[in-house]
Amino acid sequence: MTNRKIFCKSGGSCFQTATHARRPSLCRTVKRACVAARVSAGVPGAPRGPLAVSDVLRNSMTLSWQPPAPTDGESSSPHYIVERRDVTTPADRLSGWSRVARTRAHVYSYVVPHLVDAHRYLYRVIAENEHGRGPPLETRHPVEAKSPFCT
Repeated sequence: MTNRKIFCKSGGSCFQTATHARRPSLCRTVKRACVAARVSAGVPGAPRGPLAVSDVLRNSMTLSWQPPAPTDGESSSPHYIVERRDVTTPADRLSGWSRVARTRAHVYSYVVPHLVDAHRYLYRVIAENEHGRGPPLETRHPVEAKSPFCT
């Protein structure tokens, strides 16, 4: 049986120690990628999907998601960052993601305001806590802002 612990130094380097339970003097250190160490250190996982889009109007739509699956090292409930990307024209597709909102913990939906009629948007939601940001949950296809009475 082996006891393993992952540690991160302030410079970003990480290491894992493995100690044999019967012979604690046999300790070895193995360098690991920081991504694996960050997960153990309490960074939240991706929100669970799908990232649902509903109540689509000309100037707003509603996003909803589920919280990330709990992890062993997670210390607190994350809040969520909602971002969008306008992909209507080729020039828009070159622009990056822009932050729409930051929700409180235990809020799993958001009404995105101030949309432009007939524009198409991609969305993503990122869980964040005091240890950092987790991976994003993204919509698979663009959603067009339009009146529900138009076909």
